[in-house]
Amino acid sequence: MDDKLLGIFAEEAREILDTLERGLLDLEGSEDPERINEVFRAAHTMKGNAGIVGFSDVVDLTHLMEGILDEMRQGRLKPDAEVVGLLLTAVDALKVLVEGRLAGESPEPPREVLDALAARLAQQGAEAGAAPTPPAQSPTPGAEEPASGGQVNRFHLRLRFAEGLFATGTDPLQLFLELEELGTIEKVVCHDEDLPPFSELQPDRLYLWWEVWLSTSESLGTVDNVFIFVQDDSQIDITPLEPEEPAAPSAPAEPASAPKQQEPAPAEPAAPRPAPAAAAAPPAAPPQPPAPAPAKPAPPPAPKPAARKSSPAFQPAATIRVDTEKLDKLVNLVGELVIGVARVNQLAEREEGAEDTELASAVEALEHISRDLQEQVMRVRMIPVEGTFNRFKRVVRDLASELGKKIRLEMSGTETELDKNVIEQIADPLKHLIRNSADHGLETPEERRAAGKDETGTIWLRAYQQEGKIIIEVADDGRGIDLNRVFAKAVERGLVAPDAQLSDSEILAFMFQPGFSTAEKVTEVSGRGVGLDVVRQNIEALRGSVEVETKMGQGTVFRIKLPLTLAIIDGMTVRVGEEVITIPLLSILESIRPRPEDIQRVEGSGELISVRGEFLPLVRLYEIFELPTERSDPTEGLVVIIESVSKRFGVLVDDILGEQQAVIKSLEQNYHKIEGIAGATILGDGTVSLILDIHGLEKLAFGG
Repeated sequence: MDDKLLGIFAEEAREILDTLERGLLDLEGSEDPERINEVFRAAHTMKGNAGIVGFSDVVDLTHLMEGILDEMRQGRLKPDAEVVGLLLTAVDALKVLVEGRLAGESPEPPREVLDALAARLAQQGAEAGAAPTPPAQSPTPGAEEPASGGQVNRFHLRLRFAEGLFATGTDPLQLFLELEELGTIEKVVCHDEDLPPFSELQPDRLYLWWEVWLSTSESLGTVDNVFIFVQDDSQIDITPLEPEEPAAPSAPAEPASAPKQQEPAPAEPAAPRPAPAAAAAPPAAPPQPPAPAPAKPAPPPAPKPAARKSSPAFQPAATIRVDTEKLDKLVNLVGELVIGVARVNQLAEREEGAEDTELASAVEALEHISRDLQEQVMRVRMIPVEGTFNRFKRVVRDLASELGKKIRLEMSGTETELDKNVIEQIADPLKHLIRNSADHGLETPEERRAAGKDETGTIWLRAYQQEGKIIIEVADDGRGIDLNRVFAKAVERGLVAPDAQLSDSEILAFMFQPGFSTAEKVTEVSGRGVGLDVVRQNIEALRGSVEVETKMGQGTVFRIKLPLTLAIIDGMTVRVGEEVITIPLLSILESIRPRPEDIQRVEGSGELISVRGEFLPLVRLYEIFELPTERSDPTEGLVVIIESVSKRFGVLVDDILGEQQAVIKSLEQNYHKIEGIAGATILGDGTVSLILDIHGLEKLAFGG
């Protein structure tokens, strides 16, 4: 198998599986035809793609799913929780099959899933008064009457596909095989009059078109669905025929919608040059329809159905797929450009007394261009959070079933864009928070009714941009967090003295300590004390922060603040001795010059600084990183107030140099990891500035 073809299949298969899962979750309890069609089209595409790469087990499973989805489309089956749950199980099985196949394995299709789908189809057929043919089997060629004994419909199809059909990965043979699954192909006529001279033949163009006479127990809509993905650019005309009407393949009537062209002579179609495999597949002798009985007058002709309206042409989005490695290299080059522009700007400023305004204007123009280029490149890496949010619909549905609760997931701001690397790393923290809200936050239906609430609890997932940051909130309308219980647990673990006076935010910060849990019992969902600790570590690794708000009996909000991108950050450059250090601007609250009375040393608590009546720990950077400095007195330097996930503290520096964008360079690739340092950046004068890792600095200063 061609590796390139497999790569395309893998990328599209994962997108289709996401579409299937999202569509099924939206479909539950809804009978919106458009949603049903969307899911059906996704399953149909997966089936066709799997057929092209030879994954027959994937084809069989999606074929069974199509059968159930088609029952929904016909209005004979409702998408209730049971049916949607069965289809979601099938999607899970598809994921295992696809990933296994792509890994070079040969996974066995889950027999229980196949049996459950087939049984559901059989049950539906029994309820409709007919025993359906198993969907994975094709009708026996030449058998005009189906096993169910239902009425046989006959259709005349004129199939003139687009010349560029092969470029879409569609094989006409597959379409003929799908038609054969619906019933009996009585005859196929291949038209080759459009073939150019051999010297002008293009192997990637389709010059043939076909006429097909089909007898089937299926409806016109089902036959039409075989061509659902080629209708836009092709001429597909399907004309119902009377069951008693003898087939006349030699001189078919020209449909009104077909373009006029020279029709082959009656005897010619059987004699042209050999047809492709699809045309050679019909039975050797097409069955002759019975002649009408002479004793009975012929019934009046049934009214012909209205001509099927062609769907509007699909306009593909003007997009291309780009390898993320190429994007990373582009971002890196833009970062180098930002450094270069800063260097040029600094050199231009050194020209004291220079009257050459052209240099200044040229540098200014270069700055504008580099800034615009940087923003556009950053946008290329930005993708909506919708894809990440949508995957939690399934998580919430499964949690509700597992916990015996009724849970509704409400989402907003799904169009908010975030750096691709950030989105990939934020999924696990969000999953922890959602599971925490479902298990600890929301009450059971009985408890909610007793509290005068709707028995269905709600979890909100919101995203929005504020002050250059991305805010993601996970909120619920549950019982809220019992602060007294959290405080008691902190005392029990020796994290705080029993008589300590703490604010609500300080008490809630204990929840992010490793192994901290107030759960009375350990469940499969939560209670092991690893959830919020993982959340804290992952979010701070993204240079973000998280805060909690809660009200007893009303609910809880976890608010995550993230940078727009991980490649370039806004930073504050500070000086400590001879070193220039960059502090992420996202973590800075303010900077102050303390007075002597604001500095206090408390036995066992280290050094504290008073900020408007609130005492915060003071961290001396020169001590942490062993940097020589002449300003050891806080009243001679400046204190930058930093906010991390669990606390606020002051950082003593010699001086603040100003704000600038920092292009982050990894130290691990060129040196080794340094605790408390997130990376490095190059300043305009070519010197290197280390970027503080707030979480690591907190660990160095306070332990834990």
